[in-house]
Amino acid sequence: MNIGQWRPALAVLLLSVGWADAAPLNIIFYGNSFTFGAGSSRPVDSIFRDIATIAGHERPYTISAASSGQDLEWHVNNNTQRITSSILPGNNWDHIVLQEHSTKLTRAYPDSPPFPASVEESKTTAVELFNVAKQHSPGVTPVLYETWARGPGHAFYTGANPLFSGPAEMQAEIRAGYDALQEALDTDAGQQQTLLAPVGDAWREANYDNLHATDLWHAQNRGSLLAALVIYGTIYGDTNTSALDLTQRRVLDSLNLTEADGAFLTAAADATLRAENVPEPCSAAVVIGMLTVAAACRQAAPTKRGVGVAP
Repeated sequence: MNIGQWRPALAVLLLSVGWADAAPLNIIFYGNSFTFGAGSSRPVDSIFRDIATIAGHERPYTISAASSGQDLEWHVNNNTQRITSSILPGNNWDHIVLQEHSTKLTRAYPDSPPFPASVEESKTTAVELFNVAKQHSPGVTPVLYETWARGPGHAFYTGANPLFSGPAEMQAEIRAGYDALQEALDTDAGQQQTLLAPVGDAWREANYDNLHATDLWHAQNRGSLLAALVIYGTIYGDTNTSALDLTQRRVLDSLNLTEADGAFLTAAADATLRAENVPEPCSAAVVIGMLTVAAACRQAAPTKRGVGVAP
């Protein structure tokens, strides 16, 4: 039996012996309209929260510190207070999700400094923002939210002097930029710690099929769901999102999507996560062994971390 088919029963068993999530994860999202969901009816962090809950995890506490049109440098200069103000005193962030401006890591970035100097600036500011979070929460893990290329037919690919030959070329530059950010964060920390959520790669895997809003830029509901699935799979190490029942918590209904949409998008997420070598969930046999150990350890239950201001 596929481990995904065991998940609901295993969640109940693990909860019964105190082995499941000791407390919900606390996660802060930094980015812009690609994070708060311009073009779709729900923000990415909200969809992420429902997906994690459906999967049997303690419902995570998530906060969006996203601001329209901004890059990570703006957040470093203007928005770091959310790290302390958005969580109760004494509680810590488990993850900080970092989403850079959608063109800053590519030749399409027109501002100062222009590409490729903009990549170097992004490396510096990603490290600075993470270090602010680390001062507040020493154990926090950075998660890079890789964005996606403009849709087929966008002006970047048309005219006498197109910037890119098509979405694949733009996506390759975006991915190279996020790889550079991951390396910079890991180098600063002196260890491999940074998770990369390959959202844009999943969009490419889905062939950009009805993911963009009408501006061929932002995500419509299918795109936002795919982004949330990939970020969920990256943080929780789940490469079998196809086993999740997205009719629960009215996830599909809230996005006006069908079960066929869900099946298509989870397949794209899973293929991408597996190609990224995101660790698979443990097998049922391993879980059964864990249950035996957990039952013997119930008297030494872990202390719960506190959650944030509000779910």
